[in-house]
Amino acid sequence: MTKADIKQLEMLRTKTPEQRFAMMVDLIGAQFDAMRAGIKFQNPEAAEPELDRLFKERIRKIYSLKH
Repeated sequence: MTKADIKQLEMLRTKTPEQRFAMMVDLIGAQFDAMRAGIKFQNPEAAEPELDRLFKERIRKIYSLKH
């Protein structure tokens, strides 16, 4: 482990479960925003309903969810 890893773990240990959960929600939100931006970049002419469909399709594929 690097010093940065140790420092990050120490910081996380000081957080309450609620704070760690909030951090996780923020990270997932950022991940989804980046994914949506990538889909929009790959499909610049797509309308919002099509972008939503592509986003849901990608989520299903990543998390192996059935339709």
